[in-house]
Amino acid sequence: MAVARRGEKTAEHIRAVALDLFYKRGFQATTLRQVAAKVGIQVGSLYNHIASKGELLFEIMESVMLDLLEDQREAAETSDVVERMRLLVDHHVKFHGKRAREVFVGNSELRSLRPGQRARIVGLRDQYEFVFRKELEDGIRQGKFLPVDVQVTAYGILAMATSVSTFYSARGRLSLEQIAEIFADLVLQGLWNPAAGELKSHLRRAQLGGPARTSL
Repeated sequence: MAVARRGEKTAEHIRAVALDLFYKRGFQATTLRQVAAKVGIQVGSLYNHIASKGELLFEIMESVMLDLLEDQREAAETSDVVERMRLLVDHHVKFHGKRAREVFVGNSELRSLRPGQRARIVGLRDQYEFVFRKELEDGIRQGKFLPVDVQVTAYGILAMATSVSTFYSARGRLSLEQIAEIFADLVLQGLWNPAAGELKSHLRRAQLGGPARTSL
């Protein structure tokens, strides 16, 4: 058991080091020799834990998508469509703020995957985007959301919310929770159908007071 646990820790360390190198240098410029050196093992020993550099990239990208989908399932359990959309945006922003390096590698290195691997990741992304499209359709059908173009709007929401991975800093003026609330409010205000009544009960705009810090 102890040997198995050490093996698991080594595999986790390899993935963490590879992610850092892929983020800083790019997949093509990173060598397994560099990964092994940072892990503190011989290159040949890497193959006790991975099949290849390409498989390592795929495992990182698949893992982050599976975690994102699990996070999404938890967010979509509430019964009210407006609150579901709020929670979906909220979780998306927080996930991408916390795991910005994985998001960057996932978006920039899709081209480095083999066709079958790429199809798998694109399929997982399609599953994730489908939930946003479904919530938009439900909201429109219930008269709570404006009759927007569902596909374009879903892409727009995801692109806006994903952008947090490019600017969020734990040392910044706003917490990730505050940023998530702002983004969720923006989405709901943009979608809300005035004919459905007041939106105020669904808005939770963060209080933005307090001392300024070095970044957003």
